[in-house]
Amino acid sequence: MTAAVVILAVVAAALLLVCMLQRHEIVSVTRELRGLKEKKTNSLVHSSTGTADRLITEINGLLTSTRSDRISYEKKNHALEQMMTNISHDLRTPLTSALGYINIIQHSDISEKEKERELAIIEKRLLRLEELLDSFFELSKMISGGRKPKSDALNLVSVIEEAVVHYYDDYTAAERQIILDCPVHRLKICSDSGLLMRIFDNLINNALKHGTGDLSIKLIQGENVGIVFRNGVGTPEPDMEHIFDEFYTTDISRTKGNTGLGLAIAKQFTEMLGGSISADREGDDFIMTVILPGKTEQE
Repeated sequence: MTAAVVILAVVAAALLLVCMLQRHEIVSVTRELRGLKEKKTNSLVHSSTGTADRLITEINGLLTSTRSDRISYEKKNHALEQMMTNISHDLRTPLTSALGYINIIQHSDISEKEKERELAIIEKRLLRLEELLDSFFELSKMISGGRKPKSDALNLVSVIEEAVVHYYDDYTAAERQIILDCPVHRLKICSDSGLLMRIFDNLINNALKHGTGDLSIKLIQGENVGIVFRNGVGTPEPDMEHIFDEFYTTDISRTKGNTGLGLAIAKQFTEMLGGSISADREGDDFIMTVILPGKTEQE
């Protein structure tokens, strides 16, 4: 009987000691958490007695995850602020220009021929404004996930040819050519013709604005299908690391009307189709390669 009482007393004392240590640990952890909240440091909670290691591990995991989310939020918030600044600047430029020409027409004594010339300029500025709004709307749909790709049977060669035709006059006016190299006349794939057209349109337009020399477009067949766009490197030279970033442009002053969204949208759309896009530099050549997945059927 006496032995049993002694054993119970020892057990009770041990439990009391454990409870006291755990209470001390909880008080210590509470104090550390309060300090971390007030100081907003990147420190973690530490154990003083080793009696609540599992709890402290979970708390530290939560702290690490929360800090990671905060850093990500701050980066996105900064990017959003920069995006809004760029959008404001890009929209204001053609609008201010159009308003300036309207003011000239209203308050200056100019001939009808001069008015027609000014109205033509206003039309171009407003069309540019419409293009910018479409690009920003396209970007917002991508961010919100509101654009889902289709999977229709189509002739890839025809889609590329249609995109090339749109820019024939622009390249001719710049004394440049688009050289299309397709080994077949028909290449059937299952994809979204609208997204493909926008991808090719953006790449051809980017080469026109920022490249030099003729633009070569080559269709390559393999396990997947590749479309290679090659032209001369423009001035200033692009930053290959950031070339697909939203709002990146070599035109630092943004005076050429470039939003810096063309390649970002092309990349987003290509990835939505399950493909990939890359940019490379070979000597004086700038190369964009689009890889599209899926089986193809040629004719």
